[in-house]
Amino acid sequence: MRSPTGRAAIAGTALALGLVAAWVLPPLATLVAWPLLLVVPGWVAITWLAPRIDAAGRLGIGIVLSVAASTHLVYWVSRLLGGYDRVAVFAVSGILAALVPLALARRAPLPRWRSVTPTAGALLVAWLAAAVVGLTLGVGLWRITPTGVVAGGSNWSDLGVHLSIAQTLNAGANFPPEVPYFAGVPLVYHWFADFHAAILAEAAGLFAVPAMVVQSTVLAAALALLVFSLARALLRGRHARRVATLAAALAIFAGGMGYIRFLADLWNGAGAPLDLIAASSYDNQWLTDWPFFRIPSVMGTGLLAHRATTAGLPMLVAAVLLAVAALPARHRRASGWRDRPALLALAGLLGALLAPFHFFFFPVVPLLVLAWVLTGDRLLEGDAPRNALTFLAPYAVAVPFVVAPLTQATGSGSLRLVSGWGSVPTDGGAMGVAFFYLTNLGVPFLLALAALLVPRLPRRGFVAAWILLLFAIPNLVQLSVVDFDMNKYFQAMWIAVAVAAAWLVHRWPAAVITAVLALSVPSPLLVAGWTATSNLQVLTRDELDAAAWVAGHTPPDAVFVTDGWVNALTDPAGRKRLTTFGPYVANLGYAPDERISNVTTIYCGGDAELSADLMRRYGATYVVDGGRPQGCPAPVDFGASPTFELAYDGSPRIWRLAE
Repeated sequence: MRSPTGRAAIAGTALALGLVAAWVLPPLATLVAWPLLLVVPGWVAITWLAPRIDAAGRLGIGIVLSVAASTHLVYWVSRLLGGYDRVAVFAVSGILAALVPLALARRAPLPRWRSVTPTAGALLVAWLAAAVVGLTLGVGLWRITPTGVVAGGSNWSDLGVHLSIAQTLNAGANFPPEVPYFAGVPLVYHWFADFHAAILAEAAGLFAVPAMVVQSTVLAAALALLVFSLARALLRGRHARRVATLAAALAIFAGGMGYIRFLADLWNGAGAPLDLIAASSYDNQWLTDWPFFRIPSVMGTGLLAHRATTAGLPMLVAAVLLAVAALPARHRRASGWRDRPALLALAGLLGALLAPFHFFFFPVVPLLVLAWVLTGDRLLEGDAPRNALTFLAPYAVAVPFVVAPLTQATGSGSLRLVSGWGSVPTDGGAMGVAFFYLTNLGVPFLLALAALLVPRLPRRGFVAAWILLLFAIPNLVQLSVVDFDMNKYFQAMWIAVAVAAAWLVHRWPAAVITAVLALSVPSPLLVAGWTATSNLQVLTRDELDAAAWVAGHTPPDAVFVTDGWVNALTDPAGRKRLTTFGPYVANLGYAPDERISNVTTIYCGGDAELSADLMRRYGATYVVDGGRPQGCPAPVDFGASPTFELAYDGSPRIWRLAE
C-alpha cells in the first residue's frame, strides 16, 4: 500500500498531465478542467470539514462552492495578470487541482461516490431536475435551423444579454467588463453566472451556449440535493427522508395554477395541445385578461431562463444549510452538539461570494441566518459576538462587487420603498390581491401556510420567518426599474414553502399526495415544454453568417451600431454594441433615452457626417445596415459618403468608419 505522500504525488502528477493535455487539446478540458471548475474542489473541501450534513448536501455544497470559488479566483487572477484569458483559467484549474494531492498528503478524507447512494430520493429528484433542465435547454436554448437561430421560451429575449457577456469576455477585450449591449459603461449586472460559463467555454475552446447548458444542468441537480439536505436538517425524525424527497420535488417541479389558462384554451378549442404549449408559457403571462399569472415558478425562469437565479438560488440554500449545521439550536447545544466555527465562516464566505452571482439574493443570506439565530434562541448567548464576527468577516470579499451596483441603484432611483409589489393587479381590491397570490403561488403555498399553523412543525419559527420575510420584501422595496424583477424573492421563498408543504403532506395517503403533485407540477412542466418547443427567431441565417464574419474579421474591442433590437449578431460574435431594448439598460440604472435617440439619428438623420460624429462620440467604428429603427424619416446612405467604407457586403451590410 502506498504512503499518503506517494498517493498525493501520483494524483498530482496525473492531474498536472491532464491539464497539460487539455491545454494542448482543448476538448479534453471537458474531462479534466470542467470537473475542477464544477464539482471536485468544493466536494473535497466540504468532505475535509466533515460537517453534520448528509452526503447529498455535501455534494450540493461541493458543486456551488466549486462554481463560486473558481469564478472568483479566475476574476482575481485575471486582474492580477492584467486581463482575462485561457492562461488565467488554467492557472486557477491548477490551483484547484492541488486540493486533491494536498488532501491525500494530509490523510484527509476524500469523497466517495458510494457515500451518496443511501439518499436515493435525493438522487432521483436531482437526476430528474438535471434531465428536464438539460434536455429542455439542449434543444431549446440555441437551435440552428435552415432559416437561422431560434430559441425557446423566455430565452428568446434573455439569451442575448447572457450570451453577449460570455462571448465578449472570451473575445479577449472586455475585462473587467463593460455592458456589452450599452458599450462604454461598467457592467453592474450580476454577471458571474455568465462569467463561469465563459470560463468553461474558454477552457474547452467552445461557443458559450453548450457550456451554459452543462452549467445549468449541474446547478439544477445541486439545487435538488441542497433542498433535500436542508429539509432533512430542519425536520429530523423518522420520516425526514420522505419529507426531504417531497420538498426537493416541490422546490424544483411545483408552481402556481397558470395551467388553468391551458385548460381553458383546450376547452375553448384554441388549438391542439402541443401547439398551445409551443405558443404560450402558461406559467407567467403578461398580455392577458383576468385571471392574471405573473409569478414564474423556479423552473419557469429560475432554471430555464434567468441564469443568475440558476446559480444564485442553490448558493443561497447552501449558505443557509452550512449555517444550520454550524450553529445548532440552544436545545441541541444542551444535549451535547457543538458549534462549528469553520462551517460558519464558510457559510459567510459563500454568502459573500454570492454577490456578483445574484445581487438580489446577496442580502437574503444574512437575514435568514439571523432568523435561524433568533428562532434557535442563540442571539443572547456569550458566544453570539464571536459567531457574528465569524460569519460576517468574510463579507469583506463582497465589497468590490456591491458598491457600484448599490451606488448605481441609489443614484438612479431604482432603489425605493413601495407599498405592494408593482406587478400585482389591484383593481379587485384586497380580495383580488389575495386571489392573485393564491393562484400564482398555488397549492404548495396554501399547504405551507396551513403547515405554519400546526405547532408540531419542526423549526416552525425559522420556516415561517423565511416565508414571511421573502414574501414581504417585494411588497416593501423595489431594487430595479422593472418591478417584475422582484419576483426573484418569491423564488427564494419557494424553498421554505416546499419544506413546509412537504412536511404537512408526508403522512397523507399516497393517492392524496399524488393529487397534490398533480395540482402543483403542470405549470412548470408546461413552461419547460414551451421553452423546448417554441421557435422564436433570434437571428436569421444571413445574420448568423454575418456574426461569423464579425467574429473572425473585426478587432475584439470593436463597438458596433445596431438598430437597438433585443437580439443582435454582435451577441454570438462577442462584440459590443451601443444599445439594446431600453428597459434592459434602464434596469442597470443607466438612462438609455439619449443614446437610443442618437442611434436613431445615426441611421435616420439624413447626414452621414453627423452619423460619423455620433459614432466617434461613443467609440463605435462599425454600423450594421440591416433593419432600421422604426419611424426612420431620413435614412442615411452610408455608401454615398467617403466617411464610410463597406466592410461586409452581405445581408445585412456592415460599414466601417473609413479613418
